[in-house]
Amino acid sequence: MDSEAAREDLRQINTTISDELTSKSEILETVSNDRSRIRDHTLGLNKKVRRLQRKTLRAPRQRSHAVEVATMKTAGEFKARSNPWRMKRPDGRIENWVRDLSCRLMVTRHIPASQIPGAISDVLRAIEANTSGHDGTDNDGSNVHADSGNKETFSDRSVRRFPIERHILGKIQAAREFKATPG
Repeated sequence: MDSEAAREDLRQINTTISDELTSKSEILETVSNDRSRIRDHTLGLNKKVRRLQRKTLRAPRQRSHAVEVATMKTAGEFKARSNPWRMKRPDGRIENWVRDLSCRLMVTRHIPASQIPGAISDVLRAIEANTSGHDGTDNDGSNVHADSGNKETFSDRSVRRFPIERHILGKIQAAREFKATPG
């Protein structure tokens, strides 16, 4: 009987050891899975860090390029709008101040229509020559308001047409005012 009790104790010890080994192997398996998951996560984080480092290295160049593009675009728009002495708009229409000046020269100074385009061009050249060296020049001395590549002119036919247009616009304005009056 003593040997049967010893065998039973040995069987219980073996079962306990087997259960402990099984639980330990399960724990080792979960630790191994956790370790591989942590390793994969770490590798993913390292990839993200390298990608962000490359992105930060590119950022100053991208920013400077974007600033240059915006500056060039704004400078072009400013140059087109800031030239108060241009005779024609970019779309080719003659500016209103040229029309008004032409009509005044014809009516008050009795200058012939054929001489008005040359007179206005001469006045503009004199203004540009007088303003060079002041706020309207670049560092190299060229006038930023003068577009030397685009010689703007208009014909004496246009000058003869201006008073007729003004007359028609005056009648249209009078009709609008007459229509807008109460009664």
